[in-house]
Formats: sequence, C-alpha cells, structure tokens
Amino acid sequence: MAWQTPKTVWAETDTFRLTPDYERIRGNLLYLRQRAAAVTQRPEYGLMEDYTVDKLPLADFFNRVEENLAALAAAVQTRPEYSTRSFSPGSLVWDWRDLERIEGMLLQIYNDLNAIESSQQKLAFCLGGGYFGTFVS
Repeated sequence: MAWQTPKTVWAETDTFRLTPDYERIRGNLLYLRQRAAAVTQRPEYGLMEDYTVDKLPLADFFNRVEENLAALAAAVQTRPEYSTRSFSPGSLVWDWRDLERIEGMLLQIYNDLNAIESSQQKLAFCLGGGYFGTFVS
C-alpha cells in the first residue's frame, strides 16, 4: 500500500465519502503501521474494515480508525497534539474538524517516522552501521 497525501484542510461544507476519503485514511493507516513496525515495537492495532459504498459506517467503524491512530501515536512518540475521540452507537459521526485532526495526525506520524528513520541512519553511520535492534529497509 502506498502513502497518499492526506487532505489536511477540510471545510464545514466538505462531505466525507468512503471513496476516496475513507480509503485514503485506511490506506495511510495501514502504510504507517507497516513502517512503524520497522522502527518501533509493534503496538496492538484494531481491525481496519474494507467497507463498500453500500454499508453504513457505525460507531465501531469510526472507533477503529481512532484506536489505530492512538496506537500509532503511542508507538512513534507521545505528543500533546495527538488526540483521539471515541464514538458510541447513535452518536454523531466525524465532522470536518475530526477529519482535519485525523488526517493531520496521519501526516505528523508520517513525518515523525521519517525523522526516526533518518536519525537511525545517521546514528548507525556514526557508530559503524549498527541499528541497535531495529531494522530499516
């Protein structure tokens, strides 16, 4: 799965769609999970459903994305700007602010992983090529 540039500027008038919005979010989460496994201990992740247009997203659908974001954020680095929500059946679903937060977190985690990998390579070079128990592809 390839990284897709997140949509980090959402407007109140924007509409969330399973395709391409959820597919982009899901794909980026799966991509980041794979990359994070190479540089950190693998955290516990929730199932990322492959929803089709005819299925209606429920609270579990939104909570899986939030749980995966929280696991990735914890694996990469604890940051105050990483924040997630939980949803209950019958509650409101994501609004444009949530989508902006989620995709902004994805981009920040992506940048954090780039920084971690870059620092490991520099540190390894300075110390003779050892990655200290991690694998960088």
